[in-house]
Amino acid sequence: MKNKRFLSQPVLAKLQTVYSQLNNVPNTAPAISPFAVSLKDFLEKFGQDVELTPGEILFLQNESGENLYWIDSGILAIVQGKLRSPQLLTFRRPGHVVGEIALLENVPRTATVVAITSARLKCLNKEKFQEMLATVPEIGIELMRLLSERVREVKPMDFGPGMFDHLTGAYSRQALDLRLQEEIERAQRYNYKFALVFIDLNKFKEINDTYGHACGDEVLVSVVRRIAADLRTTDLLFRYGGDEFILMLPGIDLIRGPVLVQRLADLVSMTPISTNPLIFLSFSSGISCYPDDGETPEALLAAADQRLYHKKGTTGRLGSGRR
Repeated sequence: MKNKRFLSQPVLAKLQTVYSQLNNVPNTAPAISPFAVSLKDFLEKFGQDVELTPGEILFLQNESGENLYWIDSGILAIVQGKLRSPQLLTFRRPGHVVGEIALLENVPRTATVVAITSARLKCLNKEKFQEMLATVPEIGIELMRLLSERVREVKPMDFGPGMFDHLTGAYSRQALDLRLQEEIERAQRYNYKFALVFIDLNKFKEINDTYGHACGDEVLVSVVRRIAADLRTTDLLFRYGGDEFILMLPGIDLIRGPVLVQRLADLVSMTPISTNPLIFLSFSSGISCYPDDGETPEALLAAADQRLYHKKGTTGRLGSGRR
């Protein structure tokens, strides 16, 4: 048995803080893929139990990959680079899979995986993994490749304070400026589309004027939590300023985008955003798509902004020079 390895306490604390800011969404179930469901059933019969304590490293970047893991409980962080100052890739939650890239493609581990809470996992070795693929061939290899691509498309991002909005925990305007250009370059390289969604909360000023800015702040935090709870791992939510937000949706076009955004709008508006006082909230949105609406950050933001304010019956503010 390998000796246990741990992150330093300061790095662990930073990761825990970032997770609490971005993912403190109570009573929300993770989206579990059909592959993960079948993997869970298989692991209940053939998998080995693994338990991790906070800060414990499951495996390190560049190690050989002999196992994949299904998360039964707890939260794992995926990081890259030197462990004294790693770059955060993403988080994995119950129902998610880690370690599949190295196992599938016979390459070294592409990232380090560490528990930020106590966690229970089911482990599947290479031999049993091959047996599983033979048992469920209709979903096995292709879904594994899709999962691998999803992990690769998430660019490591500095998790310093400037990359996050201090109030809501959404990514900041500074992060948007960096990430949007990176997404364009990646979309050009791999020839895929992505959607950019401008979100503007309706009648938010009335909430501030009626109930005060403290209540308004609570509403903003609640909106971000509701939206973040329904996003895919690769989707990113940015606070653009005030009551305006930007969604970046890799792999989404102008056909699928409106359907996804309408689901988010229903999620926000169907129940009160606050019960004391009782507040219902809705938002308006405008969508642009790379490369259909442009191949620069400025063009994509302007197209989404114009469509947003066309819906609201006003002139797009990016175009009018009031930003």
